[in-house]
Amino acid sequence: MQELDAVEEELRALLRALEYSQRQRRELSIAHGELGEAYLKMAGQELSKSLSNGLTDMGSLQQKLKVLQSRQGVADFAEFQLTTDEYIRLIGSVRTAFTARGRAYGLWQNSLADLMKRRKVLEGYVQYPSRASPERLSQLKAEIARAEIRTEGNRNAFDDVSLILKHEVARFDASRVRDFQAAIEAYLASLIDTQEEIVTMWEAYLVSLRNTDPATTESR
Repeated sequence: MQELDAVEEELRALLRALEYSQRQRRELSIAHGELGEAYLKMAGQELSKSLSNGLTDMGSLQQKLKVLQSRQGVADFAEFQLTTDEYIRLIGSVRTAFTARGRAYGLWQNSLADLMKRRKVLEGYVQYPSRASPERLSQLKAEIARAEIRTEGNRNAFDDVSLILKHEVARFDASRVRDFQAAIEAYLASLIDTQEEIVTMWEAYLVSLRNTDPATTESR
């Protein structure tokens, strides 16, 4: 339970970090959009055709970066949110299983205590036969037999729940490592794709800028 509590705390911290990252991406996207609008307004006021084209291209680039950063912000959150939320729910299920195990243990211990009590009464009757009639002894022995069956059943139920819980916790640990590794790999792949798109956009802009450079045009 302590391990589960620690894992859940880490998962919730991860969710908070992802939400913060998403806000940062959203703010970056907004900044690109505002910068793009500013460049486009400047382009409309610029008399130089080449400079106006350069500013227009820069404004368009910033608008594209706005869309790209917004998309990446969603990807950052989506890759981990589903996995993290799922495991927080699974921890709740495991906690429920621990509670069921606790109830099973309580039933076993209660039935065991009842059995020991009846056996103790029987021992007293055996030591002092005059205290109980044959009918009472027969009844008590039947009650002890039923109590033994009940206690054995409760002990088996507790053992079964314990075994299932042990397997589920082991599966939880193995699945958690595998699923989070897959989420991280998918996130990194998405991040690399985004960065490559950004580089491609800037390279295209630089090529366009060189093509509209008056000095370059004159030299040609």
